[in-house]
Amino acid sequence: MKKRVVSAALALCLCISSQSVAHAWQEAPLQQENVPVAESTSRLANEDSAIPTPAQVYASMIALKDRDEYKEGTIWTDDEPYSDSKGYYRWKGGLLGGKNIVAVGCVAFAFILSDEAFGSLPARMYANGEFAFEDIKAGDILRVSNDAHTVIVLEVNEAGVVVAEGNISTGDHKGKIHWGRAISKQEVMSNTSHYITRYPEGYVPPDDPQANVSIASGTLEGGLVWNLTKAGTLTISGKGAMPDYSSASEQPWNDNSSQIRKVVIGDGVTSIGACAFWNCGVYSAEISPSVTIIGNSAFRGSSMISVVIPSSVKTIGNSAFCECQNLSSVTVSEGVETIDQNAFQSCTSLTSIALPSSIGEVGAAAFFQCQALTRATFAPGSKQVKMGDNMFMQCYYLMSVTLPQSIDCIGEGMFQNCQMLAGVEIPQGAERIGMSAFASCSGFTTVIIPDSVATIGIAAFAACPLKDIYFTGTEEQWSSIGKIGDTAAAVSKATIHYNYIPESGDKPGGGDNPGNGDNPGGNDNPGGGDNPGGNDNPGGGDNPGGNDNPGGGDNPGNGDNLGGGGNPGNGGSSGDGGNSGNEENQPPFAKGQTFTVGQVTYKVTKVGKEVEVIMAKSTAAKVTINTVTGTDGVKYKVTSIRSKAMRNNKKLTSLTIGDNVKTIGAHAFSGCTKLKTVNIGKTSKSSLKTIGKSAFNGCKKLGKVTIKSTKLSSVGKQAFKGTKTSLKVKVPSKQLKKYKKILKKAGLKVKQATK
Repeated sequence: MKKRVVSAALALCLCISSQSVAHAWQEAPLQQENVPVAESTSRLANEDSAIPTPAQVYASMIALKDRDEYKEGTIWTDDEPYSDSKGYYRWKGGLLGGKNIVAVGCVAFAFILSDEAFGSLPARMYANGEFAFEDIKAGDILRVSNDAHTVIVLEVNEAGVVVAEGNISTGDHKGKIHWGRAISKQEVMSNTSHYITRYPEGYVPPDDPQANVSIASGTLEGGLVWNLTKAGTLTISGKGAMPDYSSASEQPWNDNSSQIRKVVIGDGVTSIGACAFWNCGVYSAEISPSVTIIGNSAFRGSSMISVVIPSSVKTIGNSAFCECQNLSSVTVSEGVETIDQNAFQSCTSLTSIALPSSIGEVGAAAFFQCQALTRATFAPGSKQVKMGDNMFMQCYYLMSVTLPQSIDCIGEGMFQNCQMLAGVEIPQGAERIGMSAFASCSGFTTVIIPDSVATIGIAAFAACPLKDIYFTGTEEQWSSIGKIGDTAAAVSKATIHYNYIPESGDKPGGGDNPGNGDNPGGNDNPGGGDNPGGNDNPGGGDNPGGNDNPGGGDNPGNGDNLGGGGNPGNGGSSGDGGNSGNEENQPPFAKGQTFTVGQVTYKVTKVGKEVEVIMAKSTAAKVTINTVTGTDGVKYKVTSIRSKAMRNNKKLTSLTIGDNVKTIGAHAFSGCTKLKTVNIGKTSKSSLKTIGKSAFNGCKKLGKVTIKSTKLSSVGKQAFKGTKTSLKVKVPSKQLKKYKKILKKAGLKVKQATK
């Protein structure tokens, strides 16, 4: 470290933002009894200013996670949890910029954890460029997100840091506490404006003599051995292939999966088994040059921050890194030949991908919903590369694509909803452009098409402002291409340039080329959508990346389908299943935005994925609540029903609540006097956990309720008060005893619950 930053300006820059407000006060150092929050129960450094080790700091901070006021998901904003009289938190780290600091929001949360670990040890602050990544330790505070958010470091590893934070400004954890987000080393060093530490200058942490002590070990089927150390390093060693597993629960290290920080695949190991590290806490992996296969779902849903795939690996399996939301850096070495379907699906932190010339096949939906991806490049090579459907679908910010020198086709939905993409050069050898290949690419103006193309599928350029087509063949050859459905009309609106000869380095739609518009498709907070490449058989590979048409859905019924999809059948149309009249299919709505389909109003609770029913004025007798295709063209799961959503509906007689719904709010269906039957959940996979108070109060004709959920944990008071005395509530047999107790509180007699 070079020098201390002591200016008041820096102190204020650290602590004042739109997300988190802090105030600098010039006053005497504060006494411990003046601190209004987080009375210490495990103080490791107090009046004697003892210096805790990073391990002790971590233990002190993580202990707060189990206390009610600091649990995951607890509300934490600029206004809460502060009392009316205090309204802020005063920390014990001494002066910053010559001033004592009081804080709220994310700053206060970081200060509370810091005080819990360090007591009254004084702090030092450094600006960007005045500290190294190697300086960062557990308990240090970082100002990130372009000087807009403050986090505190829980753990440091070679790939990055793991943090705790309060008052997050966006996403699912907005305005709440969140433990365990990973930030890559690169992002930390490029995006941290200030760094605060309370370790003394020149402090060298003592080596943990128990770091390499084994906490679990065993032998795998086939003879490989594994060992997990206290430091979190899991080593697989021996000769041969790792066994495959069908789920995370089958992993030999499953009981310790959250403690794994690094995986080392030793020399001699020839494969990484299916599901081997699915949902593990691993942040990085060392893969030896003896490994030739990374199995299906091998690292799926893990905490991986970065990975280098060596040249010895020939196949990256189906869903191998699917849903690794921290994965920001992937290096695919020359020698890798096949990337299977869904391999990097929903890696929402991945910003670029470069693939080597050795690649011969990329499977369906390989990069589907990589929402931060801006650049994809294939190195030039002699192979014709087989390209899967939906490969880059819903990569909303993809701006630059360099395809292989030779490909078999542009697959169906390959670039659908890539709204920042201005143009693409399709290489010679491609025989077709698939259905919806560039559909809803709202900034797409320019394309180079080779004379090898024989057909262009339906809706290939639907909802595109296509202006220029550069065709490498003659006008006669262009006329012979089969243009299916609306494609003939779409291409007729563009200017076609015949006998075009692509120049080396052409980037259609970029630079000075036509089609380089102003921020096309730059809508706020684009998110997810359907999963055309997904499948729930992580160890398998049965065509999960097929030819589905996301945004649709065929859920016909005899009444209103409040979460509709497809043709709602013989009843009303509140479950409109098309794109709800949205021709341009814009990015998904931002969290908190509402939309109305038919007579039902929804609120987005998880971008591109989940909504809440907030009001339903359906006049149908039979209603199903499950999924809905919004007016943004995205298919959403309905996961909650707001309080009073269908209160006093006098038409409703039959209600079905789908498996996705987790919460039924208070009074949601109270006063529905004609309601006779209710089915909660269609299968045992029903997610329902909570039925609010008086949810079905006053439904005087209600005689039959079937609950399929095995997760129900709370039923509010009088939830079934005023229903028929003969009402029977059928529940799963294994939950009968438990459910009798909680249903009794809801206004039912014990005998009314049956299996």
